[in-house]
Amino acid sequence: MMNSVKIPSKMRAIQLEKHEEDPSKAISSLSVVTKSVPKPKHGQVLVKIEAAPCNPSDLLFLQGKYGITKTLPSVPGWEGAGTVVASGGGLKGMWLKGQRVACGGQSDRDGTWAEYYIADAGSCVPLRSSMSFEEGATLLINPLTAFGLVQDAKDGEHSAIIQTAAASQVGRMVIKLAEEVGVPTINIVRREELVDELKEEGAKVVLNSESEDFIERLTEEAQSRNATIAFEAVAGEMTSTILNAMPPNSTVVVYGSLSEKPCNKISPIELIFGEKNVKGFWLTGWFKRNGFWRAYKAIRHVQKLIVTRKFETHVQRRCNFDDFKEGLIEYHKNMSAGKVLLEPGMHRR
Repeated sequence: MMNSVKIPSKMRAIQLEKHEEDPSKAISSLSVVTKSVPKPKHGQVLVKIEAAPCNPSDLLFLQGKYGITKTLPSVPGWEGAGTVVASGGGLKGMWLKGQRVACGGQSDRDGTWAEYYIADAGSCVPLRSSMSFEEGATLLINPLTAFGLVQDAKDGEHSAIIQTAAASQVGRMVIKLAEEVGVPTINIVRREELVDELKEEGAKVVLNSESEDFIERLTEEAQSRNATIAFEAVAGEMTSTILNAMPPNSTVVVYGSLSEKPCNKISPIELIFGEKNVKGFWLTGWFKRNGFWRAYKAIRHVQKLIVTRKFETHVQRRCNFDDFKEGLIEYHKNMSAGKVLLEPGMHRR
C-alpha cells in the first residue's frame, strides 16, 4: 500500500458498546475512543473523514432497531465525506487516491463517525469541485432516497403523491423532485408553522396532521387528485390513516419509522376490496433492483441539484468529537430543524 500523505497510527472515533432502546440513553452511552487506523484491503480505500451526518437510521442503529446489525463494540455512521488517503489495491481504489469523495456502507465494519473510515472503492462517489465536504456528507442517503421514491412514483404513472414528514430533509427534496417531473404532492406536517414554511418553499398543498379536520381534508385532497401512492416515514396509526384516505388501487410505501411504532389498525377491508397495498422501501434494495447505470445517473443528477442549490440540506449544528452528544440529542428532539454534522477535524473548544 502506497501512501501519498502521512497517515497516523491512531485515530479518534465515536464508539457504541451496547444498544439502548431509549434514544437519549443510547446517545449518552456513546464514548470517544482511540483506535488503530485501519488498513484497506484490495478493493478498499482509506478515507480521512471531514464530515459525517446523523440520520434517523443512525439513531435506529444505536437503539438496535435497524435492519442491519454490526458486531459490537462498533463505530456508528452510515455515510460521510472526506479525502481518499490510501488504497488497498485495485484500479478504482488507485484512481480515487487523493480525491474528495462521498462514502458509506452497511457492512460489519466501523462506520463514518471516526477520523478515518474504510470504504469499498466501488461505493465511493467523487465530489464535484464546487461541492463542499458538508454537502458531500449528506449526498447519499437522503437525496437518493428522495430520488428513488419519486422515480418509483413516476415509473408507476401515479397522478399525485402523498407524503408524511414533509418538512424532513427527504420530504423537502421529494417536493422539488416531484415538481421537476410534474407530479403534484400532498404534504403532511405536524406543526402549523411548518405549513407556512413549506408553502414559502413552493409546496402547494400542506396539511397539519394535528388539525381537527385533518382526515377530512386529506381524504378530499387524495380523492380529488387521485393520489395513488404515498411515502410514509412515521408509521404507527399514520399508515392506516393515509391508506384509508386514498382511492382504490393505491399503495403506501413505508420508508421510515419516526414514531417507532408498528403500522397498526390497517383495515383488511381496504386491502381486500380497495385493492390497496402497503410495502417497504429500502435504498440499498432500490439500488440492487435498478442496477449500476440508473444508480450512477441518479447520483450525477443529485449532485447537479445540490451544486445549483435546488437541493439543500439544512444543518442545525456542527459538532466535533467533544460536544457531539449535545448535538445528537438536539437532533433527536427536533429533526425537522436540520441535520447535525460530526466534523472530527473541527477546532476543539
